[in-house]
Amino acid sequence: MFWNKRIAPVAARMMTWEVMTAFDGVLTETELRKRFDDEFCDVGNAKECGNHVFFYHLISFNASDGRKHRYLVMVADELLVCYRKNFDRCLPMQIALYTIADKILRGECIAGLNSVDIADSNVATMNGVEFDGNLLLIALWKNCLYILVFVKGRLCHWSEECGYGEGFGTRTEERVAQFKDFMKSDELFASAGPFGESYVRCDVIPKIDYFFNVGARDSFWRNLDLDACDSMKPCEKRRWAMCFIALLVLCVSAFIACENSESWLLFGMFDDYRTTYVDVAPVELSLPASKDLEKMAWAEGHRGLFSAKWMLERDSLAENENNLIVKRRKYRGTCDSLNLKLLGIVGNRVALVQIADETKTLLVGDSLLSYRVKAIGRNNIVLRCGVKEVNYGVQYGFGGAVVSQIEAR
Repeated sequence: MFWNKRIAPVAARMMTWEVMTAFDGVLTETELRKRFDDEFCDVGNAKECGNHVFFYHLISFNASDGRKHRYLVMVADELLVCYRKNFDRCLPMQIALYTIADKILRGECIAGLNSVDIADSNVATMNGVEFDGNLLLIALWKNCLYILVFVKGRLCHWSEECGYGEGFGTRTEERVAQFKDFMKSDELFASAGPFGESYVRCDVIPKIDYFFNVGARDSFWRNLDLDACDSMKPCEKRRWAMCFIALLVLCVSAFIACENSESWLLFGMFDDYRTTYVDVAPVELSLPASKDLEKMAWAEGHRGLFSAKWMLERDSLAENENNLIVKRRKYRGTCDSLNLKLLGIVGNRVALVQIADETKTLLVGDSLLSYRVKAIGRNNIVLRCGVKEVNYGVQYGFGGAVVSQIEAR
């Protein structure tokens, strides 16, 4: 419903205007308007309202003295500026009669059709289909008499006159008779064959607005707008603004969804990183600079610079350091080589090894005798014992392992 354009039915005047040219004559828009202004100096209050006069070409045919062109002339009879805010187009409300005639030509039934009371006459509906699309439609609507003529299903004449009352009477019958005499003498209608006749009282037809809405979607009126506006109308601007806002919201939502997906992906990647490297042995740090200064002072023999309490603590610390060095040397002596075979690695995380005819699975940080698993690569495993590192790799084709010992710096 948002995209449906709103069309306003407005009061307008419509008539058929005939222009004569040579047999090969062609009328331009400028020449057509010039001829119309010369022939109709004043078209009512159209100029006062600032409305445009529209010309809709109906039919052209050769006559005895040249080529005749018949146009449907339309001009709004009220101010149209007030409709621009809420409506996309303005069309004459009388186009409902075109829809009614079209349904008659198609043989469809319409409620209220042929509600006539012509004196001393019983006019019955004649289906236009039986007359090969030739139809004469006489309609009364709001005290106006409308006469529409269709030839082969095509609109070829439109006339309207006001002041005929609400029902068909003697005056209406006389006017219709005069028009039939004109049809007999007209070069186009006289050669078209018999016409079907239909009388319609639009005031008794329920929901006449329905026929207007159907006619507004017909190809005959689809590109017509009595409110000729050079710029875009406010309703059209609102429609494009809402479209832009909806598109912007859609793009922002898609961007946020993509950002969330990327965040979850990165979170999973870092989670794998933490799982793989969280148990790596910490790096051994060197002594602080203050300790180095103390050692230098001690080596130079400046023992008198320090208090007795500090000297006692220093001697105790030196003894502890000596004991630690002895323990490290003793511990380093126990880092014997392992009779280890690396059987395979799964996902750079789990290593399958064989030691002393026993198969084990190792993860980073697991202990194996005096060794600790430092890292697991794609085709190798690194074990550490103190400052000693041993790299075991898979030796394809021989089932053995390549071993290299790397002393830590």
